Parts: sequence; C-alpha cells; structure tokens
Amino acid sequence: MRTWQKAGTAILAGLATILFAARSAPARQAKPEKAKVFEELTLPELRSVLGTPRDDGSGVSDYSLGDQGEVIIAYHYFDVDLDNYETDFAAEIAPRLQTLYRRFKNLDRVRFEIVANEPSAAPPWKPFSAFAMDRATIEKLRWTWFVSRDVLDQVLKNRK
Repeated sequence: MRTWQKAGTAILAGLATILFAARSAPARQAKPEKAKVFEELTLPELRSVLGTPRDDGSGVSDYSLGDQGEVIIAYHYFDVDLDNYETDFAAEIAPRLQTLYRRFKNLDRVRFEIVANEPSAAPPWKPFSAFAMDRATIEKLRWTWFVSRDVLDQVLKNRK
C-alpha cells in the first residue's frame, strides 16, 4: 500500500510540475517578445520620428520599458505661443504618432509622460500630462484629425 501511495505522490508531483511549466511557458515567451521590441528601439530612431528636445523645440528626452511591457517615452513639449497647450500638443503629436507606428511595426503600447515649457517658472519645464496609446487605437483612428481629437481627449483627462 505504501508503494502505491509513494507512486501516486510521485505521479501527482510530476503532473503538477508539468502543469506549472505549461502555464508558465506563455508568460516566459511573452516577456522576451516585449523586451525584444524595446531592444529594437534606439533614442536616435525615436528622435528621428518624434523630434529632439531643445530649448525651443519638442522631442523625446528619454525612453524606458514599463512593468507591463509598454514603452514609456519622456517627451518635452515646446509650445511656441504658450497658449492652447492641449490643442497645439494634440495637433503636433498626432502625425508623429502615426509615423511612429508605421515605422516600428512591432510596437504596440506606448505611454507618454509629457512636460511642457513654462518660461515664467523655474525650472522651465513643468509636468503637463501623461497618456497611453496602442496600435489598435491608431489603426482605428486612421485620419490625423481623429488621432488629434483622441490625443486631446486623453491629455485633457490626464492633465497634471
């Protein structure tokens, strides 16, 4: 009887190990795929699409990989007239977003963390907004005006 109990316990342990490995395999495969997309990006490539930040211009200051596999982009937004930040930002970033997704075919979810210029305050950059965009939304909103409208809604909703 003890031999059967030992054999049953060994079989159950083996099955549990197999089931655990099978459940964990997709998670292990998904993570490297997201990391692979991130590794394909470089700061110069991102800047070629989204711009290089300057004292008088908008662009990507940095990027990183988020906890859930999204690419987090730190973006400096320079508003020329210091008026209508939200609308001007949406008009500027919409075509750049479309180009970003066209250029990087494996890119899915991107989170933007935006600071905007504020010359009357020190430091000259203040937190502006944060929002996320994904490939499905960009493909659904094909025309620039619709992307601009969606970005504007996101910015207004998540304004800091």
